[in-house]
Amino acid sequence: MREVLVDWKMGSNHAFEGRVIRLRKREGFIHFLCPSLKAHIEMFIAPFAPGRDPAQGMNNYKADEEVPPVLNLSFITNARPSVVMDVATSTLSAILESNGKRDIAHRWLFPEMDDLHLNHPVPSTPPNMTEEVWVDNGLNAEQRFAASSVSKFQWPVPFLISGPPGTGKTRTVVETVHQILRTRPEAHILLCAPSNSATDTLSLRLGSSLQPGEMLRLNDHNRTFAEVPDSIRQFCYVENDRFSIPPWRMLMNYRVVVTSCLDANILVDSACTNTVLCAFEEYTVSSLHPHRKIKHQIVPHWTHLLIDEAAQGSEPELLVPISVVITKDEIFARDQQCGEHPNGTTSYDSHWLSTAPQLVLCGDTNQLGPIITSQQARAHELDVSLLERLFDRPLYAEHAEARHARHLPLTGLPLHQNSNYRSHPAILMPPSAMFYNDSLEPCANNGMISWAGLSNNKYPLMFLGCDTQDETVDERATWFNIGEIDRIAEVITSLMSEASKSIPPLQVDEIGVMAPWREQVWKIREKLRPVGLSRVDVGTVEDYQGREKRVVIISCVRSSARFLVEDGQKGIGLLFEKKRMNVAITRAKELLVIIGNGNLLKRDPYWKGFLQFASRNTLYVGPELLLEDDGAWISRLESVVS
Repeated sequence: MREVLVDWKMGSNHAFEGRVIRLRKREGFIHFLCPSLKAHIEMFIAPFAPGRDPAQGMNNYKADEEVPPVLNLSFITNARPSVVMDVATSTLSAILESNGKRDIAHRWLFPEMDDLHLNHPVPSTPPNMTEEVWVDNGLNAEQRFAASSVSKFQWPVPFLISGPPGTGKTRTVVETVHQILRTRPEAHILLCAPSNSATDTLSLRLGSSLQPGEMLRLNDHNRTFAEVPDSIRQFCYVENDRFSIPPWRMLMNYRVVVTSCLDANILVDSACTNTVLCAFEEYTVSSLHPHRKIKHQIVPHWTHLLIDEAAQGSEPELLVPISVVITKDEIFARDQQCGEHPNGTTSYDSHWLSTAPQLVLCGDTNQLGPIITSQQARAHELDVSLLERLFDRPLYAEHAEARHARHLPLTGLPLHQNSNYRSHPAILMPPSAMFYNDSLEPCANNGMISWAGLSNNKYPLMFLGCDTQDETVDERATWFNIGEIDRIAEVITSLMSEASKSIPPLQVDEIGVMAPWREQVWKIREKLRPVGLSRVDVGTVEDYQGREKRVVIISCVRSSARFLVEDGQKGIGLLFEKKRMNVAITRAKELLVIIGNGNLLKRDPYWKGFLQFASRNTLYVGPELLLEDDGAWISRLESVVS
C-alpha cells in the first residue's frame, strides 16, 4: 500500500506492506494486518475516536466514509512457488545432463520400453514376508494388486495408478503406504499431493492407524492453525507458535512424511534430500575408513515417493518432491559389486534395483489438470501434467488408458481402476462412454432420491433446458445467468418438499450446486439464503474436484455463442472443456440435474453426446432441442438400466 497525495495526484514516499487475512467481496471488506500502517494512521487521528468501536486497536470505517490518509492498494504476486519450481527444474535438468547414459532421472521422466524390458521388476521383500495382511479389508482385487505391486517389487520406471472418479484411488494409495511399512521395515516414504486439502485427506486416513512418532504432516511456516484439521495437528511439528520442521534426528526417524508438492521444498532447504544425504554418508564413511577394501553400501533415506492427485499438479510442481527423492545411478552401480554373500549366493536385496527409490503417481488425466492462466504457457504445454505426459509415452501408451488395444507385456503396468463406488449406473453412462472407453463398472451401494420432477424414474438424471441470457460484470471477467439461478432454487425447493420420501431422507447439506463462474456461485448463494437453503453447498467446478454429493445440480451459465472463442482462450466455462465437464458430471451419487442452453451446448461434441443420451432416454425437459441422434457414445450400461 502506498499513500496517495490527492491534491498533487501522486504517490508519497510512505509505503506499507501488510498481509490480507480475509476477503469478503459481497460486503466490500478486506481484512489485512499491517502494524506499521496502524501507527501511521494514529498520527492523523486518535486511536479511539468517540462513538467508534475499536477493532485490534484501530477505528472501524465504513466504505462510504473518508479515511485519512488515502492509500493505493496493490496485490503483490507470491513468487515463492515459481522460484521453488524453477530450482527443482534446474536440479533435474542438471542431473539429466550430467552424463551421457540413461540413469534414474531418465527412467523417471522419459521412460523407454527398454528401461522396463531390460530391467525387470525385482522382489523387494524378504522371503518370509509372503503372507498378505490388509489394513483396509474392503479393497477390491484391483486395489490390492496395486498395493502389492508397489510394496513387493522394485520398479525401474514410475508405477502409474489411474482411474475415473469414485474408483478409490486415494484409498489405494493409503493401503499402499501401509503395505510398504509392513513389508519394508527400513522404508521411509515421502507422500505428496498438489494441494493442501488433498494432502490433509491423506494424513487423515493414515492418522487413524499410525502414531505421531511414525508420521509427520509437514506444513509451511506461513500456514495458519485454522487451516489444519484438528485431528491431524498431533502429527504436525510446531515451534514458536508456527509450523516448522523437526530437528534432524527426529525428522530422520519418521516412517512417513506427508506434505504438499510445493512444501516438499522445505526438505530441499533443510538438505534432507537423497542426493545430499547419500553424499554425506559416502564422505563420512570414506573419511572414517579410508583403507577399507569392501566399499560401504549406501542406501537412500527416502525409499518411496507417492504422489496422489498427480494429474492436478503441473510438471514443475511435481519435480519438487522428485528432486527430494531422486539419486544418481553411480551409487547403485558401485553397490551392486558388494551385494554378494561370502558363499557366492545373492540375497533378495542384492540387485542394484532393490535399493533404488521408487516413484508412484496416482490420478486421473481425464479430470482437471493444473490451472495455467497464461496462454503462452499453455501453448508450451505447461498445463499438461507429468502423469498425462507419461501416459502418452510408448511404454504406457499401450495401456487401455491411452485407448490402444494392445497390452504391455511382462507386467500389469500401469494399473487402471474401473470399479466405481460413487454413482448410480445411469449417472455413469455418459462419462464412461465418452471418457473411459465404456469401462466403468457400477459398484456403489447408495440410497435413493425420490423426486416427482424426474421425467424418467429409471434414470436419476435430468437436463433442464434454459435459454435465458447470460450477463457479465467487471468487463467480462465473470458471468452469471439469472434464469438458471431461478431454476436452481425451484429444483431444490421441490426436492426438499419431498425429502422425507428419499432413502434415507434427503438433507439440505447433501445437495451440491456448481457453476463455472464465481459470480454465478455468489448469486446462487444470495438466492438460497433468504429461503432457508444456506446449507446447500455451492461452489465452482474446481471446488468440487475430489468431492461428492448425493444430489448435484450444475449450472452451465453460458448462453451467448459470441463469447465461446474468448472462453476457449482463457480456458474457462464448460463448453469445449472436456476435463471440466467430466469433473462436473461425475460428482453426483444419486441424482444429477444439469441446467443449461442445450442448443448452444450441442456445439461441443461431448455435450452433444450427453444431450443425445438425455433425449434418447427422455431425460431432456425444456425448449425444443434441434438435435439428431447419430448413435455416438452409447454406453453398454444403458442396457443394464433398461
